Amino acid sequence: MASKVNIVRVSTSFMDGMTSVKAQIEVSITPGLPSFDVIGLCDPSIRESRGRIQPALIASGFTMPKGHITASISPAYIKKSGTGFDLPIAIGMLMASGQLPASPGIRVYASGEIMLDGTVKGTPCASLRLRIDQSEYDRIFIPSDESDAARCAGLNCMTVTRLSELKDIFKDEDYQPSSFSVDDLDSIDEELPDFSAVKGQVKAVRALLIAAAGVHNILLLGSPGCGKTMAGKILAGILPPLKGPEIGDVYSVMEAAGLKDDPESGLVLSDRRPFRYIYPGMSRGRMLGVPSKLLPGEFALANHGVLFADEIFEFKREVMEALRVPLEDHVVRMSKDGRNFAFPASFVFVAAGNPCRCGMLYEEGRRCTCTPQVINNYMAKLSGPVRDRIDLVAEMRSISGEYLAQSAIKEDKMLNEKMKSYVKGAWEMQRERFNDGIFNGTCCNADADIFRASSEVVEYAAEIAEAAGFSARGFNRILRVGRTIADLDGRPDMIKSDVAEAGIYRKGGLQHARAGYKAT
Repeated sequence: MASKVNIVRVSTSFMDGMTSVKAQIEVSITPGLPSFDVIGLCDPSIRESRGRIQPALIASGFTMPKGHITASISPAYIKKSGTGFDLPIAIGMLMASGQLPASPGIRVYASGEIMLDGTVKGTPCASLRLRIDQSEYDRIFIPSDESDAARCAGLNCMTVTRLSELKDIFKDEDYQPSSFSVDDLDSIDEELPDFSAVKGQVKAVRALLIAAAGVHNILLLGSPGCGKTMAGKILAGILPPLKGPEIGDVYSVMEAAGLKDDPESGLVLSDRRPFRYIYPGMSRGRMLGVPSKLLPGEFALANHGVLFADEIFEFKREVMEALRVPLEDHVVRMSKDGRNFAFPASFVFVAAGNPCRCGMLYEEGRRCTCTPQVINNYMAKLSGPVRDRIDLVAEMRSISGEYLAQSAIKEDKMLNEKMKSYVKGAWEMQRERFNDGIFNGTCCNADADIFRASSEVVEYAAEIAEAAGFSARGFNRILRVGRTIADLDGRPDMIKSDVAEAGIYRKGGLQHARAGYKAT
């Protein structure tokens, strides 16, 4: 039997950085002069809810409760912001005043912004914020335009468009939740170049396949127009589609970056992995994000996808050095108000650049006009610590006339499908080896037992690293790449040839360039 209550509790959640925090709103109505207070370390966007809720109630056929209204939001020790508290505060007021009849002890969750006419709107980062334990609540209400967010969170909930809809739902006990899931998400078939279009670049194709299979960082060096940019885009096309929580991660970061309301962003809920393109001239803030607003940058937007850096040697030094932490720890860290926040940034890093100032170092016929000193100075723009974090280096050259004619012929995508199957098989082996979301290229350290590398293989890798002058990190990454090569071949145990091939890609074209290499 419904009863009138004077103090009610409604649950909601809010974002603290990229973490969802559960909050409880207590609403009380006590005798006294009409007033409305919102407390609990709230910023102006929450306190302004008083001005939105009162006209919204009247426009929706309700009346503003009489007396002193207090809405307390806990936990009170965390600063809160956002307009998603409007709907739960309004529901609490209506329940406390008896306008929404409810059984004592009913557990209600709500989130959403309310406009003056009673329309309920969604708020940013809903896909992360809605990851709640549904068993804790009897009724869950979210805005209708957060349906995609509910799919990311896998919610069973009821969507509302206007505040007035709640009257019949509570009065007639007409709570009819819908089930949301990403399992029935339609794949978006994006037209991407096929690997068959990369003619005459056997080493680069092999390196790109290894990078995709183990989520390794790769640097492509070659003359202008040899296909470096196209190769980076092709790599994105052979990665397996996003699944489950990954879809929500990508969608929520894009929401947080403000892309949901950007008509040019084309933000849609899909299983397509992100491909972010960065270029010289981008600011450090654009790359890392804006700490004062906790706004994610390109590194975080590339999470679970590909980050392509074009003309890497032309980047400003401060921007290039900002790559260190994301390439090593796969997170972007920010500080605000004395607190630290972390944005996940696990991606396949693909960098492309010319091997020298004129770009013709690898071309036949000694076409390069750069002196060894000029080449060394140009390559030195990529600092040692950043270079040490790149697992694979592959050279690319301009192709001959025969290959040029073949590149204009459109072929079927059988090669891409073949590459996809190789990558998928390697990923499945890594999922068995690690937890979900960890790959050979992103694990903390190469463990000989986990990687199934015999002492003979490890000693051989150490000999390669010592002879080539690699650091401890370089030795570790040789084992990681070797493990990926073994995964591509479907072998449970690593062999010497795996680390030997990894050592070749580790050396790459940078050593050649600094030695004044000339193709003949």
